[in-house]
Amino acid sequence: MRKRHVISAAITVAASLCVLFSSFARAADRKEITDFISSVQAEYSPDLRLNFVEIRFGPDDDEVEVVTTSFPMFATIANAKNAFPDWRFTAKLYPENNTHQVKGRPISETWRALVNFSSIQLQKKFDHASEWGTQAVMGTPVRVIDTVNGWLLIQTPDGYLGYTPAGSVTTLTREEFKRWLDSPRVITLDNYGFIYSEPSLDSATVSDLTAGCVLVWKEKEVRDGFYRVETPDGRLGWIPQKSASEWNEWLDSRELTADNIISTARRFLGSPYVWGGTTSKGVDCSGLVSLTFRLNGYTILRDVSQIQREGIDVDISQGYSAFQPGDLLIFGIPARPGTSARYRHVGIYIGDGLFIHSATSVHESSLNPDSPLYDEYNAQQLIKVVRMIGAEHTEHFRPIKDNQFLKEEWR
Repeated sequence: MRKRHVISAAITVAASLCVLFSSFARAADRKEITDFISSVQAEYSPDLRLNFVEIRFGPDDDEVEVVTTSFPMFATIANAKNAFPDWRFTAKLYPENNTHQVKGRPISETWRALVNFSSIQLQKKFDHASEWGTQAVMGTPVRVIDTVNGWLLIQTPDGYLGYTPAGSVTTLTREEFKRWLDSPRVITLDNYGFIYSEPSLDSATVSDLTAGCVLVWKEKEVRDGFYRVETPDGRLGWIPQKSASEWNEWLDSRELTADNIISTARRFLGSPYVWGGTTSKGVDCSGLVSLTFRLNGYTILRDVSQIQREGIDVDISQGYSAFQPGDLLIFGIPARPGTSARYRHVGIYIGDGLFIHSATSVHESSLNPDSPLYDEYNAQQLIKVVRMIGAEHTEHFRPIKDNQFLKEEWR
């Protein structure tokens, strides 16, 4: 299947080369090179939250290297030498062509990785003071893209990119990742919990846990109502059986229904608003949606401006009478002449005008002016509603069990 996708992408790229190169087939300066690369990026990697792109010029202005995680962009740039004969073009596809090393092993061989802790932050820059972009929980498979100054640029299963300290994840070879895939695993169910050093709630703790952490079930050992587990970085301990489920059983039991979405979201009522948060420790508005869908066995795009691109559009012209429980309410400023719509907030529709969202804290509000929970500010800025239940699956909206990050063959 993967080979067919690659061949199809290559055919699409080849068909577009004549058009892309026709206006550039002459001696070019740095600005023209940059404009050309930007045009390729706009076509194949428009959302830089999902694709890494970096342009590196040589010292003599006749050499340029383009690094990207997008195969179509890589293939197009690799053929750019035909359009720019006076330039030396190099294209690198990350992580496959990345020879930078993490803990003495090249990324090209160890780009598969697992999150080590109950939650980690992915930041916009490799700096502890930079903005949070998103989070990931223990046992989440991630893709390592690059390393810089002790930080790793990683990608989560919903496609989101961000920087995290190198110690946040354990990198794996393909064989090591396959062993993890083949191992028995458990997933934590409670909002909060711990791994204990012994099968007893009175023993010392090994780590804290949040909802959705995945651990290896060590040799399928059970003692006194506890699973014996191992973290991705090799720490051993015990978790209560009542607080977890066997991984495959949990995956098979997931069903994306309105009742399940709403009951899951309500588990986090009163939780604090945390910018960039996607875990039971705290969430932002789209983080609540991400967490809710993840605990129901689905990945979904991370930010509200991304979420609004998918799903089934719901008619909002008649008010909330056409909305169904589980629909996602998108708030913002509509497009005007010369400007694009600005999507700033998202909530989950409950029914009867009510919705649940994260703003200061996770709470319920209403679109109904006669309700004591009426949220005038958001009600006046409802600009779109999308329905994910029953929507077509896409690269980023799909069951977790079908996500490429949980496949032996993935890139």
